[in-house]
Amino acid sequence: MDRRLYGTLVAAPVVAVGLYAYYLKYRTKNRLFFMLNVPIEHAVAPGRWRLVGLLVRVRNFIYRNTIQDRLWNYIEARSEVGNADSVLAAFDDYCYNYEWTWAIGDKKAVILAKVVQEAKPKMMLELGTFLGYSAIIIAQNMPPDGKLITVEAFPKSAEIARKIINRAGYGDKVTVINAFSYDVIPNLHHDYDVETLDMVFLDHFMEGYVADLKRLEKGGFLHNGSVAFADNVRGEGSKGFSEYIRSSGHYECQFYEADNGYIEGMSDGMERGIFKGADMFSGETLGL
Repeated sequence: MDRRLYGTLVAAPVVAVGLYAYYLKYRTKNRLFFMLNVPIEHAVAPGRWRLVGLLVRVRNFIYRNTIQDRLWNYIEARSEVGNADSVLAAFDDYCYNYEWTWAIGDKKAVILAKVVQEAKPKMMLELGTFLGYSAIIIAQNMPPDGKLITVEAFPKSAEIARKIINRAGYGDKVTVINAFSYDVIPNLHHDYDVETLDMVFLDHFMEGYVADLKRLEKGGFLHNGSVAFADNVRGEGSKGFSEYIRSSGHYECQFYEADNGYIEGMSDGMERGIFKGADMFSGETLGL
């Protein structure tokens, strides 16, 4: 028997068992997000998205690069420096025709743009940059003197997001922070000179939506009229967000029906809450 064929036949079951073991580790309900030291409330979403993440890692292994690298190479080759629309068009083209990513996509971008235009935020926080798609949409639709701080936990994603945002022409308007949201929020004032936020967009670890929103409330970073806007509110991990803002009495809420990113026909939703409870949190300290 040919040695290469023999080696393949021997290696294939070993690889299969290894991948299955990796998947089992990934799906453990109470894991501490083993690839990063993340509290359980920030752990990755359950269900089919774990399998999607596993398949992405397999593809990364085959191509010897990452999905972030592949997307950046495509955008760099097919967009113009300083032309945000061409950057977004290349982003969409890649995700529709080559490889799905976790970006919000062009359909949800319409909703996000509308909410940002209505809120007119001068200071805004985004939790979950991924590769900068939503940050570009926000920068395009906020006031000319508006500033966006966007937080991304994964170093590679933060690195590529900076490149994509800079290519779109918004490097001066958008600050990308590579850190965990629960580390950034308590230090918004001291490290980033943030008094209050006009809007926050939550699109990171879904299980962390409510905890991070409460951190912002108790830290006094939301004023009456501040907008809390969240993506993927129909996801298993983020259901508590809608329940919280609707029942807390602190928000005027509106739900937006939307397809899930670049997946046609998969129903999802986004929810906006306009904060009206600043007086209830005045004088509190950040205790989470």
